[in-house]
Amino acid sequence: MTEYILNLASLTGWVLKVYSWMHIAAFVLSWINADPYNAIVSLINRTTMPLWQWVGQRLPNKYVAFAPVLALMLVLFGEITLPGIIRTFGGAAGGSIAMDAMLKNIVFYLIFGSLYIVSNIIGFIFFLSVIWFVFTLVNPPLNNPIMRSIMFLIDPFITPLQRVLPRARIDLSPLVLALITFFLREGVSNLMEPIRAGLII
Repeated sequence: MTEYILNLASLTGWVLKVYSWMHIAAFVLSWINADPYNAIVSLINRTTMPLWQWVGQRLPNKYVAFAPVLALMLVLFGEITLPGIIRTFGGAAGGSIAMDAMLKNIVFYLIFGSLYIVSNIIGFIFFLSVIWFVFTLVNPPLNNPIMRSIMFLIDPFITPLQRVLPRARIDLSPLVLALITFFLREGVSNLMEPIRAGLII
């Protein structure tokens, strides 16, 4: 039974890893206007778009553009937590983990997975802010699909900062956002370390 559960945990991890890469591929394909009738493109779209739409329906309108990113984060959350939770149940079933330790380990996996996702979302916003600052210096054409996508994603975070920051020759809001997200991610990373250390299987 224990070996079966460990194999199930490994299989779950691999399936979710493949699914996460499909989401990344779908995100890239949306930038290059890939042929939707191509068999591979069609398969990727059919397997990722339902989750994107489900997430988008639960977001405020100004954050709907983040639905693909949050959908990927949900998959990554499952990739981190589910195999560990399954292994924990396997350890409890095999008698190597006590019931209280099993429950503690499951809670630790859920907390660690949540912090990991928060860290990645903050890191993604940091990345967007740095790219946007570079864009403000080189002024790329607005009809560039990558430019439009990044502008659409970063706008909900940049606009509030632009309202409170003093006007300058160079837009400082992306740099301020980058600093805020950098320190936030460092703080979340510090919270993750003791949780990671507390995982027993």
